[in-house]
Amino acid sequence: MTVVSGSGRSLGPATRRRGDTLRKAIFDAVFDQLRTVGYAHLTMDKVATAAQTSKTVLYRRWPSKDDMITEALRDVLPSPADVVLTGDVRADVHALLRCIQAAFTSTRGTAFQVVSAESGCERGFVRQAVIEHVIEPCTSLMFTVLRRGAERGEVRPEAVCELVASSGPAMLVQYSLVHGPVLPDEFVSSVVDQIVLPLVMHVEPGT
Repeated sequence: MTVVSGSGRSLGPATRRRGDTLRKAIFDAVFDQLRTVGYAHLTMDKVATAAQTSKTVLYRRWPSKDDMITEALRDVLPSPADVVLTGDVRADVHALLRCIQAAFTSTRGTAFQVVSAESGCERGFVRQAVIEHVIEPCTSLMFTVLRRGAERGEVRPEAVCELVASSGPAMLVQYSLVHGPVLPDEFVSSVVDQIVLPLVMHVEPGT
């Protein structure tokens, strides 16, 4: 049997996929569909066709497209819990912002491309998944970095607050919405050195 994509392009003979191979094909199809047709127009049928599988296979795994998209995001998003905090304020802030940077890359920019390009429920659902799984945990860890830095006398006590902790993550999100999902390493470093550190670090007299 020959499978035809949603655009009418022949995908060649269908192949039976199983296990991790099928899972990867489905998740790749999810991100391709989010990018090309958006959340509102993504359907189980379209994902099944793109993944060269059946809608029945999808429904065996996920009761709804929201469940499918959520698991696809979880599968590729980096885990803030894996970020090793060293006790060096700059290194830790940089590592947490790199985790957020990786979130944009790992979803091929889909989550925030959808947010910037379309209106409707996708503005809440797709973005919220990334916020809950990456941005909020990174912001919470950023607060921990600031608190520990203040305890060591390196960070100004008044800088230990949610507003300052969220400043770096907010800059990365804003950049992605305005300029696209690819966050240059140089930009991430500049947020650390020109935004976050001047806000939080003690300034030595005469400097």
